[in-house]
Amino acid sequence: MTVQYVKETMAIIAQHQDADFHGAKEESLIVLAEKTLNVKFPEDYKLFLKELGCGDIAGQEFFGIIDSDFINSSIPDAVWITLQERLESKLPDNYVLIGETGDGDYIALDCNAFIDKKVVLWNPGLFNTKNAFTPYYDDFGHYFYDRVINAISA
Repeated sequence: MTVQYVKETMAIIAQHQDADFHGAKEESLIVLAEKTLNVKFPEDYKLFLKELGCGDIAGQEFFGIIDSDFINSSIPDAVWITLQERLESKLPDNYVLIGETGDGDYIALDCNAFIDKKVVLWNPGLFNTKNAFTPYYDDFGHYFYDRVINAISA
């Protein structure tokens, strides 16, 4: 069902001229990103990467994959920013950063297969992991859909 939300969101995005997404990514590049981060992406996020890569619409930015240079990159490259924050802020290895809130917090995707709330808010300034993560959405598909709908409705 959550993959369906990504498909519906992509159809909405296709209708808007202010959408700016990097474009489709090859499966081999997605696998390289997973290996680099040592995670397995959920299917809904993989679909987003496969079809859109990364980008923004109506001021809402979604981190993903730009190309295979994960070291010399910048936002919205999810691999680059995740690696940076793992080094600088001790982001646990099961998280991938997929967005930011604009107030210093990040939106993270928990790639642990046994977690109910896959999308969380992460405050990198809090070193106590119990307080640093706040449940946000059950999955990437719902998060993506809601953020896009809210952005284009504003």
